[in-house]
Amino acid sequence: MVVVSNIRHRLRQDWNIVRSIRLLSSHLDLERVFVRSPSRDAAPGFSLGAHCPTSCSSWPMRPSLEESMAALRTFTTAYQGIPSDGKHNHHLLSDLIPYRSTLKDGRRVEVDFFRHSNATDESEDDEWHVGMTLMNIVIRDGRSWPFEDEFETVEGWRGYFLSHAAFVVRALDNGMDAAGRNPSSQGEILGCFYIKPNFPGRCSHVCNGGFITATRFRGLGIGTLMGRVFLKAAQDLGYKSSYFNLVFKSNVSSVKLWEKLGFERVATLENAARLEGLDDGSFDTAFGYRFDLEKLPMDYLDLDPTEI
Repeated sequence: MVVVSNIRHRLRQDWNIVRSIRLLSSHLDLERVFVRSPSRDAAPGFSLGAHCPTSCSSWPMRPSLEESMAALRTFTTAYQGIPSDGKHNHHLLSDLIPYRSTLKDGRRVEVDFFRHSNATDESEDDEWHVGMTLMNIVIRDGRSWPFEDEFETVEGWRGYFLSHAAFVVRALDNGMDAAGRNPSSQGEILGCFYIKPNFPGRCSHVCNGGFITATRFRGLGIGTLMGRVFLKAAQDLGYKSSYFNLVFKSNVSSVKLWEKLGFERVATLENAARLEGLDDGSFDTAFGYRFDLEKLPMDYLDLDPTEI
């Protein structure tokens, strides 16, 4: 099984590499146009090669690399993407992120972008590594996400979780876990979530989200906090609605959370998931939940949740 898992993972990586090569080859047009040059009059790093006609003004302008990557990003969906830093269109969230709040136990936290430094790239305390670890824990648990294969590299995890906008819930104070038995330090990551298009192209205005609360901090209101910030951040990022594809019936806390936050159950898919903890051979039902972001009040996070 480990060998099969590794083969699947490698095939996924190879396919992403092929897609990137196709994009870059289109951008660079290596066959005839560009050659390296130190010329300051040409575009940075390039000059027109010997095959350029006397006048190139009639040539169609090729998109910049940034534009090409942005175009490719629009083709990503809920289950694939290009490795990034989780800060796509971060300027649209400058009035929201970081967002500070207080948990049920009185501990102060902030919802912020993932932090990463090349100096801590190999450290297990780096927030990218922490995010991948949290993701692999829920995959191993096999009860709330559809994945079976764990992420083996941070690069692979970044392609899934950090392709667009992604956030952590970071402790601002020292404290304890939900059971009150074990200490927790300032700066610890208590949960994380992402926002990205659920579908490509003409349906990319519908977003998807994925949420993970660290096991030992469940019950402190972290899920509710992430869900509320998700709605406002998604609205600020320009999405028109949110749709969650697979909320499993057996994940009672998740079902209760989305219904409490005003999500509408719009789909039921029976026999959708082969999850851990179910009777042998049985499959769980999945619900689809939608939220109309155009109806979300602009001051949503300032309102009393009980009055919404």
